[in-house]
Amino acid sequence: MGILFLLFGILFFRLFSLQILHGAHYIRLSEKNRVRVEPVEAPRGIIMDRNGTVLVDNRPSYTISIIPHQIEHMDRTITMLSEIIGMDPGTIRKKIEAQKSWPYQPVKLKRDVGFSVLSKIEEHRYELPGVIYQIVGRRRYPFDDLAAHLLGYVGEPSRKKFTHLASIGYLYGELIGKQGMERQYEAILHGRSGMRTLEVNAMGQEIGPLSDPPEKKAEPGADLRLTLDLSVQLAAEQAFPDSMSGSLVALDPRNGEVLAMVSRPSFDLNLFGGVLPPDQWKTLNDDPRHPLLNRSVQSAYPPGSTLKMVTALAGLATGKVREEKGFLPCTGSYRFGNRVFKCWKEEGHGTLDLMGAITQSCDVYFYQLGEKIGLITWGLWAEKFGLGRRTDIDLPGEVPGLVPSPSYYDQRYGKGKWSRGLMLNLAIGQGEVLMTPIQMACYTAAFANGGSILRPHILKEVVEDGRRLFHPTRQLHQIAGISPGDMELIRKSLFAVVNAPHGTGARARVPGFGVAGKTGTAQNPHGEDHSWFIAFAPFDHPTIAIAAVVENAGHGSSVGSARSESIESAPWGNGNKKCKMKSAKCKMKNAPLTFFILHFSFYIS
Repeated sequence: MGILFLLFGILFFRLFSLQILHGAHYIRLSEKNRVRVEPVEAPRGIIMDRNGTVLVDNRPSYTISIIPHQIEHMDRTITMLSEIIGMDPGTIRKKIEAQKSWPYQPVKLKRDVGFSVLSKIEEHRYELPGVIYQIVGRRRYPFDDLAAHLLGYVGEPSRKKFTHLASIGYLYGELIGKQGMERQYEAILHGRSGMRTLEVNAMGQEIGPLSDPPEKKAEPGADLRLTLDLSVQLAAEQAFPDSMSGSLVALDPRNGEVLAMVSRPSFDLNLFGGVLPPDQWKTLNDDPRHPLLNRSVQSAYPPGSTLKMVTALAGLATGKVREEKGFLPCTGSYRFGNRVFKCWKEEGHGTLDLMGAITQSCDVYFYQLGEKIGLITWGLWAEKFGLGRRTDIDLPGEVPGLVPSPSYYDQRYGKGKWSRGLMLNLAIGQGEVLMTPIQMACYTAAFANGGSILRPHILKEVVEDGRRLFHPTRQLHQIAGISPGDMELIRKSLFAVVNAPHGTGARARVPGFGVAGKTGTAQNPHGEDHSWFIAFAPFDHPTIAIAAVVENAGHGSSVGSARSESIESAPWGNGNKKCKMKSAKCKMKNAPLTFFILHFSFYIS
């Protein structure tokens, strides 16, 4: 009897401990086994062009995930999953280990799986407690590589980055914007994650939703309407084939809205719709043509003769040259000290005035004018146009370019040890001066709008539930020190570049349509020269300004402004597909800027 009383006493004490002393604790454990709390990703906002055409949206896809704290036999589960989803066991283990600080959140193992994989997961449901599949949004790019660098892509954040993101409501494994608009406006596109509570059995199978606590619905991200015009972007993309390297930027000189932006070579955005496999990422990253580089804002080139207007305005403003008395001789070369600086035209241009020098892009004229102006004055005028500093366009990774100053040369060559002859190269856009295509587009816009510097932007407005939440304000700043007469002289000179008999940009002429522009050839120490062409139109009331650079293409007058000879053969430039850009002659027939202007003259008129 004593033994029986002892045994019943032990049993009673144990029951008292389980149900009274620690009852609340075990109820919580029981609830954890019965209840599964699943986070719900918020759909990312969509991205549209200025007319409402969808450029980026979402499509549903199945993602296989694992909840670590619900796994009893981790090694066996990993082995089975490896065979079902076709993933290396070591990779699965690394993903789980990387998330060990958040064991209650699903670890996303494989995205965008097919129905056959889901069937196998269901078939082995009893052997795989804690393994779930969820419907999540995957980014969809209907136009593949269109505006790839501008729109950008998404990807998984690093562990260090996620530590910060988790504190503001991000879920582990969520994709974030990595480049372009996706990155620039991540906070707007992301939305707010939700949460739902499910009842599950002992094998982890879902029984149904629970009403307590109530489901917290995910709030989708807001939508972006861009300044981009799809029809103009398509024309620019067709005109600038992927066989070329370079950039084209078109914007509205009245308000800074970017109408088109092309960077070549490009890449297929749909590769980044989910998580890019390491081998594909390595292929893109190691490509010697650097397709991931946004040349529009991240590459800087010598601007060549397109910068001669800065030298001209500096000369006019300081009285070093006059419109009616601005004649200087060109014999084909100019001697400065013991160096001879040559003109692109070996026999020379003869005696020219300023307008003639710009029209025919005479180097010798600007050598002489640059020498008279000097480095300090020239640099101040270059800075007035915003050159050598970021435009603050709403894109990540913009580089500032370079406008060299005396202090720059002092640091490079030693104080006072550099030659004044450096100014001769700068006067024609050569030497150390560097510009990005977006800077050159803004520079061109300043001549189009009569002398105002603008801040370019791609976001037109933020839209949520059909309501406009935000739109950028127009920002124009008049350049100080430019007289209306001087600006008009430069504008007429740019018109003559395209429309006068001896203009270097005559191939960009469009009968009955006023195009003004300037060619440029930028010397390249690593190969063929880069070709520049900048333009605005219509001349009297400009609504578009363009800057285009083609790497290693030769003279700007023969490539950057070349007119297509097969324009009538195909409305979207199918001549490119026939030609395939295999020769220099072919490049001349399919120059980007001309295709752009000819095909869409109705837009700028």
